[in-house]
Amino acid sequence: RIYTDMQQVLNAIDHPRFVFTNEEKEADILFSFSHIKDYKTMSTERPHVLLSQFPCENLLTVKDCLASISRRVGGAEGPKWLPRTFNLKTELPQFVGYFKQREQRGEDNHWICKPWNLARSLDTHVTTSLPYIIRQRESTPKVVSKYIENPVLFHRDDVGMVKFDIRYVVLLRSVRPLKLYAYDVFWLRFANRPFTLDDLDDYEKHFTVMNYAPGVQLKQVHCDEFITLFEKQYPDYPWKSTQDEIFKTFRELFQAACSKPAPLGICDYPLSRAIYAIDLMLKWETDQKGKRVMQPQILEVNFNPDCARACKYHPTFFNDVFSTLYLDETQNCHVTEIL
Repeated sequence: RIYTDMQQVLNAIDHPRFVFTNEEKEADILFSFSHIKDYKTMSTERPHVLLSQFPCENLLTVKDCLASISRRVGGAEGPKWLPRTFNLKTELPQFVGYFKQREQRGEDNHWICKPWNLARSLDTHVTTSLPYIIRQRESTPKVVSKYIENPVLFHRDDVGMVKFDIRYVVLLRSVRPLKLYAYDVFWLRFANRPFTLDDLDDYEKHFTVMNYAPGVQLKQVHCDEFITLFEKQYPDYPWKSTQDEIFKTFRELFQAACSKPAPLGICDYPLSRAIYAIDLMLKWETDQKGKRVMQPQILEVNFNPDCARACKYHPTFFNDVFSTLYLDETQNCHVTEIL
């Protein structure tokens, strides 16, 4: 029996092993949109109830925490798969020093300022100005991340070479043992204007989130069509190899997030399950052999993501999600085991 306050879930699940209840007290599964805070009471008063969140998962979903735990991979510079990120409230001196070092070496110094815990590109700014970045501390708490100056681009017939990002839905079944799955369908978002490193306030050139802006064109391409077009544009880079690298990135991220006990890591609460959306881009790097490679770059991890498109175009989406998370059954589900 499922109790949920999410209309998408109520409308989408028709699996014979799940039924809904209007009484929270009767539920075996609580799938809640709002944050659960009192896990201790839940564990003592309702020890059989399965949840849709993990204690301390904000280590992934809040941007400054994401940057902090990611540094457990790759040392002081952090992992290759996360743009170098600083907390503007607590790491301003370190950021200024790093900015100045790059300036002296003649390296690119485009940066993007983002609020810790807002989505949809709200209050987000791209700039090369150190004073402007410092002034961002006066508004909402923010991180500053290295702006990806050399992204892998996608050719749109109607526009040209544009930025794009990719959203994967991942399912965390348990922390110990660490069991992680990715939904087999991924989603794409595209900029509406050709990419160049100028006009930094041109939203439709530098950002890809168009589905919440009124009067703005929204380009939609199904992932199967995208793979065909992508491999035509980049014949030396088969998508399977790229996706393998993306999944390797997800493994390293979740291993880092679960490597320490709570509150320094995601808590091993045996009744918890969770669904996250990971937004990422690809950028050009050079490997040790001098070959150009596509390096995944994680942008953010989203709590309780908007699954409207998933439900619209893939009617079994939530059946697959619930079967994987709550029945531990993946056969005939559109998921791939990552860990």
